[in-house]
Amino acid sequence: MSNPSKSINERRELILQAIVAHYVSSGEPVGSKTLVERFNLGVSPATVRNEMAALEDGGYIFQPHTSAGRIPTDAGYRYFVDGFEGRARLSASQARKVQHFFGEPRWELEDALRQTASLLSSLTDHAAVVFAPALDRSVVRHIDIVGLSGARAMVVLVTDTGRVENHVIPLPEGPQDQQLDEAADMLNRLVIDVPLEEAAATIVTGLQRIPLELREVAGSVATVLSAGIADRRAKGVFLEGTSNIVDEQKFADLETVRQVIGALEHRRLLLEVVADALSTGTVSVRIGSENPISEMQYCAVITAPYGAGGEAIGSLGVVGPTRMDYRRTIAAVHEVSANLGRMLGGTG
Repeated sequence: MSNPSKSINERRELILQAIVAHYVSSGEPVGSKTLVERFNLGVSPATVRNEMAALEDGGYIFQPHTSAGRIPTDAGYRYFVDGFEGRARLSASQARKVQHFFGEPRWELEDALRQTASLLSSLTDHAAVVFAPALDRSVVRHIDIVGLSGARAMVVLVTDTGRVENHVIPLPEGPQDQQLDEAADMLNRLVIDVPLEEAAATIVTGLQRIPLELREVAGSVATVLSAGIADRRAKGVFLEGTSNIVDEQKFADLETVRQVIGALEHRRLLLEVVADALSTGTVSVRIGSENPISEMQYCAVITAPYGAGGEAIGSLGVVGPTRMDYRRTIAAVHEVSANLGRMLGGTG
């Protein structure tokens, strides 16, 4: 297969678009006769054959087996996607679904992100993933300490990205509700606007500034915040719709399906796939061999950042076969990321 050329003429573009459209909808290789019958190309089958030969030489299409027509290569899909003019839009029914979803009362952050992944999967019929706001981009907004029965207290932590955490700590003998309020006030002076990952260390460093009778409570708060770091990272990936991968008829074989599902369930590999989403600032499309890991070489991965306060704080995306409806999927990823950003208080 040849390396793709940088550009092709208008007629070949139309033929390539027709080949991609036919293959995405049918899954069948296509020949010149079918293209002329189904698409208004304005030329004869013989001319289409010649142009298809040029596209094949250019690396945009190939013949999967001797008797077949042609299907797109990764480069063919890439040329097709790069040729989109303007922003793709959701259908009216999908737009209403998104509007209704984000118009509902908000849940806690984890529930919102999990259900956002489910929404994105349902819009695209592919697997969808949402990454929680990166810990180094989340800062503490408020801490409350609420007394419970049985010498215990509830620590309520709120971050700027909407994360709410509840931790139960043991209480030494003595502290009353008023003292717990005082301890919370002192902790807030220490950690408000401090990155979440640094909050525990900041409390430990500032213990000497806290009255002796409240230091044990403050130390317990630092302990639960520190212990929560690994738990936050493990819970920070919300994956929905892997059954769509199993149901896909668009992958070549079962082994490919197994590889893709394995990569999706491997958090480190999944992070590699969407690692650049925060830095791009917009929707990013990786097709087949453009993906950084071999398990995704037959996949298209479409990602986007979402933001709060005008800053990208997390990312989301869709994973499916290279044979996907790119325009529809790009539209869904864009709209969901924009609405999630607005929900978290940013512009998206």
